[in-house]
Amino acid sequence: MVRIKNNKLLLALLLLLPLSSQAQKLQQENTKKPRRVYFMPITFGEFRLMPDTTIESSFNIGMINGVTKQRGLSLGVVSNINHNLRGIQMSGITNISSGVDKGLQLSSAVNVSAGYMRGLQVAAYNYADTLNGSQIGLLNVAVSHPQGVQIGLLNYTRDTIAKKIGLVNINPKTTIDYMAFAGTTSKINGALRFRNRSTYNIIGIGSHYMGLDSKFSGAIYYRLGQYFNITPRLSLSGDVGYYHIETFNDHADKPKRLYSLQAHLNADYQLNRYIGFYGSLGYGDTRYYTHHKHYKNGMIAQLGLTFRYNRSHANLLPSLEPADTCGYLNIHDDHNEKHPWIAALQATGINLLVHGFDRFVMNEEFAKVNMHTIHKNFQKGFVWDNDQFSTNLFAHPYHGNLYYNAARSNGLNFWESAPYALGGSLMWEFCGEIEPPAINDLMATTFGGICIGEITHRVSNVILNDRKRGFGRFMREFAATAICPMRGLNRIISGEAWHVSPNAEPYHDYKRFPVDFSVTAGTRYLADDGSMFRGEWNPYIALNLEYGDPFNRRENKPYDYFSADVKFGLSANQPLINALHLMGRIWSAPMYSERKVDAEVGIYQHFNYYDSKPVKNGSNQTPYRISEAASFGPGMMIRFPETGAMKRLEQRVFISGILLGGTKSDYYNVIDRDYNMGSGFSVKTMTYMDFRHFGRFELKSDYYRIFTWKGYEGKDLENINPLYLNAQGDKGNAILLVINPYWEIEVNDVLGIHASTSYFVRSTHYHCHPDVKTSTFEFRLGLTCHL
Repeated sequence: MVRIKNNKLLLALLLLLPLSSQAQKLQQENTKKPRRVYFMPITFGEFRLMPDTTIESSFNIGMINGVTKQRGLSLGVVSNINHNLRGIQMSGITNISSGVDKGLQLSSAVNVSAGYMRGLQVAAYNYADTLNGSQIGLLNVAVSHPQGVQIGLLNYTRDTIAKKIGLVNINPKTTIDYMAFAGTTSKINGALRFRNRSTYNIIGIGSHYMGLDSKFSGAIYYRLGQYFNITPRLSLSGDVGYYHIETFNDHADKPKRLYSLQAHLNADYQLNRYIGFYGSLGYGDTRYYTHHKHYKNGMIAQLGLTFRYNRSHANLLPSLEPADTCGYLNIHDDHNEKHPWIAALQATGINLLVHGFDRFVMNEEFAKVNMHTIHKNFQKGFVWDNDQFSTNLFAHPYHGNLYYNAARSNGLNFWESAPYALGGSLMWEFCGEIEPPAINDLMATTFGGICIGEITHRVSNVILNDRKRGFGRFMREFAATAICPMRGLNRIISGEAWHVSPNAEPYHDYKRFPVDFSVTAGTRYLADDGSMFRGEWNPYIALNLEYGDPFNRRENKPYDYFSADVKFGLSANQPLINALHLMGRIWSAPMYSERKVDAEVGIYQHFNYYDSKPVKNGSNQTPYRISEAASFGPGMMIRFPETGAMKRLEQRVFISGILLGGTKSDYYNVIDRDYNMGSGFSVKTMTYMDFRHFGRFELKSDYYRIFTWKGYEGKDLENINPLYLNAQGDKGNAILLVINPYWEIEVNDVLGIHASTSYFVRSTHYHCHPDVKTSTFEFRLGLTCHL
């Protein structure tokens, strides 16, 4: 039995209970409007269903609080959301309001006031359209700033009269330069320089501070200075800076980290509008952190190039959406002739083909099936198997998608196709191999296969077009087949793959189901055990798709709205599929629609997969490994009206029951498995902000709680057949937290500069082993193209 060792879990469970005390009316004194108190997991007392009801003041406590007019205190474990605030919002992650009039927003992550802000915002990231108060945080953003002050590491406004106190202050007249230069201290450097009227700041990173040898060392630094324009092209400047240095030296007689104070005299010559030369001479004093004694000092020289950021927003590329998609009617799925028996034969054929390859080509022992092994599988029943992480929690769901699409591509709808994923999995588990049937394979193949299958089917609809011909038609058929193989196979069998019809009905209706697709390519830094400089860099490609409009109430079939995000790691040392995140709406209903604020509640299916391997030349610790292969639960989406520079503002919250999940184990290692499986729940939030002519910001927070109920305690591990160990892993439970802020700076309507960070925390309580806590992070930088 898993014991609750502290009150934090008990509090979280109580907050999630559906039975909470009802809203209570407070005593009315000299007012015509009622005052209400809520103690509920999710409160929406003031998102009114009756338009004539007005609540002037409330006191809300819950996981998520949603109100129209807040005139009091709102305490939210996850988020507070309202239309108008005069009072206090306090939450664990986000506070969002359309406007704040004499109020306070206090959270750990994000505060948003989409309109005016008369009050105080305190969070890591603060945004206000019109700021007449104060912002205190790491990153503060305001469109206009008539009065007040911003205090933070980075402050940004679109006017030039704002008062800012921070390491970096940006306004429309700030000149931003990318710097690449070599030096005598840190040998290879990349930095950003922010020039205002006469002062500037430099934030940078450098490598090989201790020398160009095989041992890596690096530094991060901040410099503050003043410059003088001598001619329109030539400027001279001087600055002082602080450098933090990591040497990664394991010898006791040498330092692991140092700091350096440096002074620089610099010269810049601008060759043209975009490129310039940079040169610098200076002096540095490097010291130990512990006793501040000298390590070394001396002269410094730097030489390199600067690249000026252009803030224009010209359209460099045309829209890639087909010009003839207006008025498309997605009628194929509704009127295709259904062939359930052909679908069943194809699902059986998939298993026969895979089994034949394993047995006769690969000569695998597990594929040598006969009637005795089949009877034994039925006799022994289900167990928890010991295949590797990617096999159990990605390959099996992908295989289930083939069963599902055997039916979907033969005219069956979502609900009619789902049993084929279950039937195909049962057939394989009992008859496809001699190993005992695995209950985890059945769940992953069925539920994961349905999720992947429906998404790939709909994506192939977007790609296919029977009106096209030639090489363009070939590429469409090829891409659709690669994404949805069973769809492509059936089109080849039927001849649809090469049939051209100028009057063919289209497969996708962009009016009913808008598509937002983007491709990002760049580099990723994966930290080893949370180290800033001990990690590995590798290239990556990310694909992101949002399909449909979650607030279109006429389209409410399963997966009429979904999102998909997949990241590929292009490194021999890391998995090819680094992350896969899928979320599909099964059903939804409107909850609130008033004052241009829309709120929807629904049931959603989730599939999340994170995979990594130990960092090259680092420790043997796996940075992260998380799976949510079978998960369903309620969710809520709220869209606020366009205000000022804010083109789109949304808040999303999901609570899911995890039927099958997985996470890294520190002790279990049987056959190919070094991870635990189990069930539990997850809570996810996403705050999305899209700014006109600037870019977009997202903050995603995922909390997973996975319980491993069935351990191997009391079993004779030396004599038992590992195939029949039948354990989920090490008995216990794991808390997993993933925080992912994402920024995209708009270059033009198609291109953007992408920067994101993912912070991973794992705390695992073991029933029979010492508990383990780990944390690490990864950083991504790339170029995004919206198609």
